[in-house]
Amino acid sequence: MDIIKRLPIEIRLHIIPYTYQVQPNILLRDIEHFKETQTILFRMYRVYWEEIQPGEDKNWLMNDLFAYANHYKATMYGYVDNIYRIFRRNKRLNTVDDIHRYIRKIEEKPSDTQINIVLGLFTLHERTDLVIDLCTHLSSVDPE
Repeated sequence: MDIIKRLPIEIRLHIIPYTYQVQPNILLRDIEHFKETQTILFRMYRVYWEEIQPGEDKNWLMNDLFAYANHYKATMYGYVDNIYRIFRRNKRLNTVDDIHRYIRKIEEKPSDTQINIVLGLFTLHERTDLVIDLCTHLSSVDPE
């Protein structure tokens, strides 16, 4: 990159566009959808939990992401096939043991990181379904 900085600006402006690789539209849409979903969920959980347990909104969101991925079966009773299917989207996770180790590892990370990892593994359809599920759930729960 230092060599490029030594070139005159006119040449740099001509060369730089060739250094970028255009990303597929499906990937760009997935990134946009991830960010939109993340923003909706963060706002929804912050508003809901600020009166009940301030500062715990992201912990509850992470809990609910795992609940959704595990088809709302408590993880203390084990994981269902769906959660393995979701985590296998990470190309480095090939076995059940790999997934268990990975889950333990991400549980040590800050809530934001955990949320981003799990939300990033969901498909567009799953994210949309998740938002609908969680909106329905939060609106039907009495916080008292």
